[in-house]
Amino acid sequence: MTTTRKAHPAAGSDTRRRDVLSVRCVSKSYSQGGSGWRCMLSALAYPQRTPNEIEKPSVFHALKNVSFDLPEGEALGILGLNGSGKSTLLQIVSGTLQPNSGEVRANSRISALLELGSGFNPDFSGRENVHLYASVLGLSRKEIEDNWDAILSFADIGKFIEQPVKTYSSGMLMRLAFATAIHVNPGILIIDEALAVGDVRFQAKCFRFLESFREGGGTLLFVSHDVGAIARLCTQALLLHHGEVHATGEPAPVINEYSKIVSGDPLPAKRPRSAKSPPTLPSQQKPSKEVNQTRESYLLAERAMDDESRGEFAYGGTLGEILDFEALNESGEPNSSFLSGETCVIRFTARADSPITAPIYAMIIRDAKGQNVYGHNTLFADIDTNDLAPGEQAQVTFRLPLNLGAGEFLVSLGFTRYEDQRLQVIHRRYDVMQLSIRNADGSVGIANCFSSIELNESRQQ
Repeated sequence: MTTTRKAHPAAGSDTRRRDVLSVRCVSKSYSQGGSGWRCMLSALAYPQRTPNEIEKPSVFHALKNVSFDLPEGEALGILGLNGSGKSTLLQIVSGTLQPNSGEVRANSRISALLELGSGFNPDFSGRENVHLYASVLGLSRKEIEDNWDAILSFADIGKFIEQPVKTYSSGMLMRLAFATAIHVNPGILIIDEALAVGDVRFQAKCFRFLESFREGGGTLLFVSHDVGAIARLCTQALLLHHGEVHATGEPAPVINEYSKIVSGDPLPAKRPRSAKSPPTLPSQQKPSKEVNQTRESYLLAERAMDDESRGEFAYGGTLGEILDFEALNESGEPNSSFLSGETCVIRFTARADSPITAPIYAMIIRDAKGQNVYGHNTLFADIDTNDLAPGEQAQVTFRLPLNLGAGEFLVSLGFTRYEDQRLQVIHRRYDVMQLSIRNADGSVGIANCFSSIELNESRQQ
């Protein structure tokens, strides 16, 4: 067994793509059942038993010959049922657990967020735990101090930073642990289900960071039962089943394999370890390329704005502002909790501080991972808007049925215009409202299509 780790510069400092993590034939097993002491006691208590009747220890194979390589700038999502070996694998990669056999080679600094609160002393304050954790990972006192404001700002737990972490809620502990893990200058970041804890706004903040981390050249190992998060964040996926690599490849086909296991479908005796990508759609099924040029340019500009503003709560606001906003039910009463399918009214007021020609008003709903669920604006709806003089205001109302699955969603608002054929943001406010959706019909998924079901049965006479 060999475990090698080398400290290297931070992610993004080298534009060459190389394997920063190599796992070769890693196995881990544990003894179960009768220990030596238990066997002896059993023999003393039941002297009439033969040696074959005395309880003997068994071996549980948590991992069996697991191998993979991970290049710099890639994100590997690890899937599997509980007990499949996911956490064991991450503990071995991070160095907190030794394998029985195999080799792990890491060519960059590893920062791991495993079990919530692992590595933190419950009697130490948040400040003391940050210094302890960062120093264990090799940061000097000066480096810790240089990153202190960023850690404190990202965690956003205020005065609790000076309190013992044993007084923290699970959400506060996750905030501090995540903020510390990402600010120790890692090249490889390991996340094990930690994002399942915490409020929806902080989850969205974490996912925006993870995307920017990978885009900046960082390497990510991410374990989650949330296949949507794997699909969004990861470039590769690995499926563990009974401690063995069951499938590897692009996320979509590996997720399909995982879904089969979750659904209880019987598995063949042998299955290829590399899942195939889904076939390309026939040409007649591909969407048309004849898209309205104005609409196309708007979408491209919006995507660019999203990339530039990742991690920001709001931007713009010098030429005009989005002042107030509210979510209402169909009766006009303020509301943030809706039954799936109910009508929601989202209303906001925009004010011009300079002349605004042909303003565009937009609304978008995202899930906790930051994925766009639904969006619309006055341009797409072919609604003519009046120019605004300085000091003038416009009230905008979106009325929509919330055909969404159960969950938490965030609403973002936009106030833009076109200036010299270029989309210009007047003011954008991200995640300003939270909507809680309850589902009464038992359907699952991010959307609710309110399908009807017909059943025709014929019986033999």
